[in-house]
Amino acid sequence: MVKADGVVELRCIKDYDAAVQRTGYGRFHYEILAVSAMSILSLGFQNGLSSYVFPAAQCDLNFTSFELGILNMAFMIGGIASCFLWGALADNLGRKKILFFTHLFDAIVTVICSVLPTTTNLLVCRFLNGFLIGAPGSIIFTYVAEFQPPKYRTPIVCCCGVFFTISWLLLPLFAYFILPLSKINASLGNVLFLTPWRLFLIILAIPELLTALWILKMPESPKFFLANDNHVECLAVLRNMYSINTGDHPDMFPVKNLVEEVKSSTKQKLACESKTLRVLKTMREQIKSLFKPPLLIVTILTCSIMFANMFGMFGLGLWLPEIFVRFDQFEKLYPNATPSVKELSLLVQAKDLSCEATFDTSVTQNTVVIASSSLLFNIVCSTLATKLHFKVIPLVTMLIGGATSASIYFLTSSVQNLVVASLFQASMITANMTIGSIAVELFPTKVVGIALCLIMFTGRLGAMASSFLFGYYMDTQCEVPIFVVGAVVLLGGLLCFLVPRKSKAVGERTMSVTNGIEVAVLSGYDVKFR
Repeated sequence: MVKADGVVELRCIKDYDAAVQRTGYGRFHYEILAVSAMSILSLGFQNGLSSYVFPAAQCDLNFTSFELGILNMAFMIGGIASCFLWGALADNLGRKKILFFTHLFDAIVTVICSVLPTTTNLLVCRFLNGFLIGAPGSIIFTYVAEFQPPKYRTPIVCCCGVFFTISWLLLPLFAYFILPLSKINASLGNVLFLTPWRLFLIILAIPELLTALWILKMPESPKFFLANDNHVECLAVLRNMYSINTGDHPDMFPVKNLVEEVKSSTKQKLACESKTLRVLKTMREQIKSLFKPPLLIVTILTCSIMFANMFGMFGLGLWLPEIFVRFDQFEKLYPNATPSVKELSLLVQAKDLSCEATFDTSVTQNTVVIASSSLLFNIVCSTLATKLHFKVIPLVTMLIGGATSASIYFLTSSVQNLVVASLFQASMITANMTIGSIAVELFPTKVVGIALCLIMFTGRLGAMASSFLFGYYMDTQCEVPIFVVGAVVLLGGLLCFLVPRKSKAVGERTMSVTNGIEVAVLSGYDVKFR
């Protein structure tokens, strides 16, 4: 700020990153991390529950492996349909509102899904689940990162990824205790039904409802306010963060003003139009900017890498428990035999493997081991994230994922499957989370929300294609989807070599001139005065 006598008082003028640093780090940030963890747990439950619910529902509703693949696709199609909607709304209406309403309605849809009796109803509900959960899947990492000082952003995003892994550790445990409850079998007039797998869905909806209520009491992202030129609200949130972290009165927050950004001519024109038209036009401008230099290469690379990652993680990854079930049943029928994955598929065609509405103890233990190894892998990578360039972890983990996925075809026992599946799942989940951190680092604030939605859009396209591939070929030519997954994931890993280092060309740059002081505002960089 400039005083009347021309003296420049720099201590009160801060860019956003410097202001966030002055809030300290304490109780407020821990609560933001906790609520984000709950959101990511709910996200993980919705993404992984089909591995446990559908094998049980398959026996109840008598659908085939191909129909199971279609149900997985319905969830992904829902996510694809809503990708850009949530990104545009989050960038223009706020992260908090979108997170609250989508978590609330997704919990309601899950409960409705649990009591309806038919495969068609299940298909519709899973589409709606995918449509709604796509919002936190795209927005929550931006929301938590925007409260963090620069040096903590990537580690915190990686830390949040740990909770996605924890959700996949909790799912088999819940399945182990709930799905065997055969005495739970009730109906109300052949309209509403309650069976163990339906109870499983209801229980998974509870933490999501609690998450929605918790988000309601949290503040909007201060960076969202700043990006929309609402400096008063931005400073109010920062003062509240400072007060909670330090115990001091909010008025003691040392930053009194933030660097003013100049509105673009496009933004000035949009301000005069209706809110709906403004949102649509802003969304169009944001998407166009992603496909122009200097963001074009970053957009293509991050989208391609996420496509490859989710092609493997939600294709082969969701079928791993089913492969365990098949190995387990085969080894019980033929204790001295050493089957291949191909032979298991042939047995399914011959109806030699039975349909079971629950998981054997050994199968549940295997899935817990896989999730535990993924959790350990995530923790190690979160620690290394502060010491390595942000593209190193996704590069290494994608290469590991591609190699292990292709090797699954050659396995001959459940023990071998356990080791390889653990490596595959751990590497793919870790890569998925860190690809998001690449986007947070490289895309400017005003488009990062919609950029993440575009990345998730292409990722869900990959997941949808892979789900169809596995559903169509798993019981006939299982080598086709397994080797295709291996090739696609390896290609995604090689593309990580091309991810650029953060540079001023990728950051957002606006210039303003105030009384002869030129202020350069760079996303992720300190403010320079000259």
